[in-house]
Amino acid sequence: MGGGGSMAAANQSLNANRKLVGKRKESRFSFVHSSKEKIEYNLPKATPDELKRIQEKITHENKLRKQKRLVLISLFMLILITVFVYIML
Repeated sequence: MGGGGSMAAANQSLNANRKLVGKRKESRFSFVHSSKEKIEYNLPKATPDELKRIQEKITHENKLRKQKRLVLISLFMLILITVFVYIML
């Protein structure tokens, strides 16, 4: 059967690439550490009133974002329809 040499070269290339990827992962800067020590965080305690206020604020921001998106899409569609009508006439 033919092609044995090309398959051997392909396997050799794949193995060489795998070895290079392993080296890159080790030397790359990362925020993820492989150490087993547990990190302690000093997070402030939030009262239920503060949590409720934060929830309302996020809900209000999301509502505004949806309204802006709707206005922009409507405006774009109006311009698009106007252009198509103008071209057809």
